[in-house]
Amino acid sequence: MPSRSQFPVSAVVLMGAGTVILAIIVASSIWLAINTSQLAQEVTQSRRTRIVVSDTLETLLNAETSQRGYLLTGSARYLGPYQAARSALERNLSELTALEKDHPANRPVLLRLSRAARAKMNELAATIALEQAGQHEQAIGVVRTDRGINLMDDARKVFGELIADTERVVGDDMKQLNANARLLELVTTSGGIMVVLFGIIAMILVFRAVRVAVTARREVESLNVTLEDKVLQRTAALTQANEEIQRFAYIVSHDLRAPLVNIMGFTSELEVGTKSLKDYFEQEKDEAKPAAREAALDGIPEAVKFIRSSTGKMDRLINAILKLSREGRRELTAEKVDLKRVFETVTASLKHQIDETSTTVSVAENLPSLRSDRLALEQVFSNLLDNALKYLQPGRPGRVEIRAENRQHSVVIAVKDNGRGIAENDLERVFELFRRAGRQDRPGEGIGLAHVRALVRRLGGDITVVSKLGEGSEFRVLLPRTLPQEQGNKAV
Repeated sequence: MPSRSQFPVSAVVLMGAGTVILAIIVASSIWLAINTSQLAQEVTQSRRTRIVVSDTLETLLNAETSQRGYLLTGSARYLGPYQAARSALERNLSELTALEKDHPANRPVLLRLSRAARAKMNELAATIALEQAGQHEQAIGVVRTDRGINLMDDARKVFGELIADTERVVGDDMKQLNANARLLELVTTSGGIMVVLFGIIAMILVFRAVRVAVTARREVESLNVTLEDKVLQRTAALTQANEEIQRFAYIVSHDLRAPLVNIMGFTSELEVGTKSLKDYFEQEKDEAKPAAREAALDGIPEAVKFIRSSTGKMDRLINAILKLSREGRRELTAEKVDLKRVFETVTASLKHQIDETSTTVSVAENLPSLRSDRLALEQVFSNLLDNALKYLQPGRPGRVEIRAENRQHSVVIAVKDNGRGIAENDLERVFELFRRAGRQDRPGEGIGLAHVRALVRRLGGDITVVSKLGEGSEFRVLLPRTLPQEQGNKAV
């Protein structure tokens, strides 16, 4: 058992080491997120460059086809693609210049491409002008020279160089993205292991601290010496340890979002790649690769679907936990709040759901004004009304009634609906965190009513529910007319 002088040092060393580990994980996640974002932008830019290069080549080919059609037929209607190509060429060249402004090495290639493309367009313009002037033979003579072919060959060569360069850049970036993914996995796994280890060590230290406190109390009781001082010291030590553990848990849950965002981003990239494979195999009729076709058309999309579903659920849970934590730390601000205006704001925000479900919402005229936190009240009643709209009884027109009962120092706001109702054994369970009752056919994580109860209690009130399965529910929110001073001045 550690001595009284050793335990604080151990706790400080543990928290210091934990802080360093968390700082490394956070810094690594931030660096990976920034680096991945930059690589994704570069891949997008390279792909756009390839598209514009291909479009420019197609523009030149369309212009040449239009010129030949005009020279062969003499009909001006063949000049439409040529006229469109002139404008499109300048736009494409300008976009290529903008896309490659951060790549000085490509400027000579772009200059060659610009010269070759414009020279080709000038050659086409010259033959068209000769034809329009009635000099058909001279125009055909220009076409029969090798100049147009040479210009087109030069343009194709430059196009090939640019496309090859973009393919190389995309390949390098994808390799780096894969490397980042592996590094992220390593950092996340290592961080998780370290968090578990530090959690175990922290629990051991807490247990040792409790044992030390109990032993010290027995010694003090037997000796009847300095009992009060030693109890206060042990209590302060335990309180500090508990606060550190709570902060540690908050930081861990908060920083889980960074790797989760990266996983969701990589899943999106995998979906894009899978779509390309799917399109390829849907067009490819080679039956010699049935396993690859099955994987591309069924296996991989299904796996991606499960990954996205799981990460989406995890993201919603983390967001909910962080939201609850932030709300618990937010300082309540007392101000005069008209409950009638609060319900007008809430019903306006839910108007789409109200109209979609053809629900009638009636608000009593005798709603009073309170001195309380406006944002907390809006969140409470928005959650209750949203639940009422979400769990209506199918086949029965929805009806929600909001009324008030005035008391001497408080007010009771009742939100009554004619929805599905809640089973008697689930009436208290619906307020528990991550617990849901009844049929699970509506989206949700079991956060809303737990959040509502926490907010109502911070406001100095309470919430209860009476319900009958199949007939509806009534939530009753008891609120003080004035926000308690101790809760208005500090966060819980």
